Amino acid sequence: MNGGYVALLDVLGFSALVGGDIGGDKIRRYLDCLKRATEQSEVDYVVFSDSIVLTAKGDGPESLIAVAGACSRLLADLLNASIPLRGAIAFGDFFRSRISESVFVAGRAVIDAYRFEQAQDWIGVMVAPSALERVSDLNARCLLLESHGTVDQIQELRRRLPWPAFIQPCHRIPFRAPSPLEDSTFDGFAVVHTSGALEPAALRDSIKASMDRLTWLRSIAPSPSAQQKYEETSNWLSAIQQLWHRVAYYQEQATRA
Repeated sequence: MNGGYVALLDVLGFSALVGGDIGGDKIRRYLDCLKRATEQSEVDYVVFSDSIVLTAKGDGPESLIAVAGACSRLLADLLNASIPLRGAIAFGDFFRSRISESVFVAGRAVIDAYRFEQAQDWIGVMVAPSALERVSDLNARCLLLESHGTVDQIQELRRRLPWPAFIQPCHRIPFRAPSPLEDSTFDGFAVVHTSGALEPAALRDSIKASMDRLTWLRSIAPSPSAQQKYEETSNWLSAIQQLWHRVAYYQEQATRA
């Protein structure tokens, strides 16, 4: 068993994707997105049908942000291909072994990630409590500007990248409520849909592109409940996109001064 971070991602609408993919082009694009998201990183992946498992060994914060960065790029890239994801990142023991041409992954972290993936009701990837416990200063690492951005504040923010780029607080992660009388939102952290570029203007633009794609997919969703999933995610991203818009503006102003 190895300790580390595990992201379990569910490809929503996979049956429709496969059923309408006569030539296999969509599946190839799906796999290409996965390769791009994990290349040049210490993140390993396993794919089985509509499930993706990303793993990174180690209990340090660098392993968490590596997995979150891969999830961020994968969320945006697959969304651009009209393939929405839902998932969770957890920490714990897991076993990963290659057996001939197959890869076997199991362990407590996988079960934990699966439990939180299944609990959600939106298009996104949350950070499970088991992963949050390993990075006690996550809120400080991910903090974006709350007031006018001075040159020093912008530089300090850039030094903390990629944390504020890939992970942000989400005070209302939509959960499936056990009953109509129980609250159906979770106050935590989630992964932001980005291209992986770490410049403020690029982050602003890539998040906006994800929002535009969510709006399109919402318009063709088959039911009000399905539309709500896209709307919840887009509303959260909108606030983050506005913050990066502000950072990009302040950075531009500082450069001109």
